[in-house]
Amino acid sequence: MSTIKLKKEILESSEYRYAARFKVFITLLFLASETGEVTTTLSTLAHTTQLTIKQIRSALTALEKAGKITRQSTHYNTIINICNYESYLML
Repeated sequence: MSTIKLKKEILESSEYRYAARFKVFITLLFLASETGEVTTTLSTLAHTTQLTIKQIRSALTALEKAGKITRQSTHYNTIINICNYESYLML
């Protein structure tokens, strides 16, 4: 199990200013595999974060536009890759 470090600069990021987006991003960090990949569904993320599916979709779109994640949707799930995942891990 990995430890996540958060830098003070996150307080100045656009993700921090939007609670749903920040919550989704932090949740993705916790759920990510060793390579920074998360395979999940919108429903699972909504349940985990206590957000609506609409809020999840909006947050993922914003995170993708900000260059924080990439994602690929399949018929059954969504594969999310966290960009620069290593920078969030404490070594």
